[in-house]
Amino acid sequence: MNKDIIVFAGPSGSGKSTLCHLLLNNYRQFEFSISATTRGMRLGEVNGKDYYFFTQDEFQKHIDDENFIEWEEVYPGKFYGTLKTEIDRITNDDKKAVFDIDVLGALSIKKVFGNKAHIVFVKPESIEVLKERLKDRRSESEQDLAIRIDRFEKELSYEDSFDEVIINKTGELEMVKGSIDRIVDIYFL
Repeated sequence: MNKDIIVFAGPSGSGKSTLCHLLLNNYRQFEFSISATTRGMRLGEVNGKDYYFFTQDEFQKHIDDENFIEWEEVYPGKFYGTLKTEIDRITNDDKKAVFDIDVLGALSIKKVFGNKAHIVFVKPESIEVLKERLKDRRSESEQDLAIRIDRFEKELSYEDSFDEVIINKTGELEMVKGSIDRIVDIYFL
């Protein structure tokens, strides 16, 4: 079956963005679905390219107007969601959507799109590696880091609900690329 959506989800710092970039750099038929968020912009991020950055009030208005396919309060006071207009933008360009979202968001996408979506759980080889990756980012406070690490265990409990799991091991990018190539060959070509 030819699918229209691929979702990479997993704990913060698992390497979802790396997998998205590998896919987008190697396959032109895919387009990145830009998520909306209320979190602050990190250094180097661009509104409308990396995320749509909204205030809490703006995000709530989109919820009230039912503009989201899915949305979650991923961390206290930090909302993320997928605007319906993003799917329209991508399908109007005759492309397949690539998502880099949280675990519950991925399950919501699967619920809405069923077999048209392929959801991939991305995880690091260990909690220690995850902690190092998050610390190396230097974009979160110690409190935010602790919240992300605490959430890791909860997110791992959903791993069996995904179509497949990729363990993103440090230094094994070629193996990960091979996994992506296999997924595209089976489900998207």
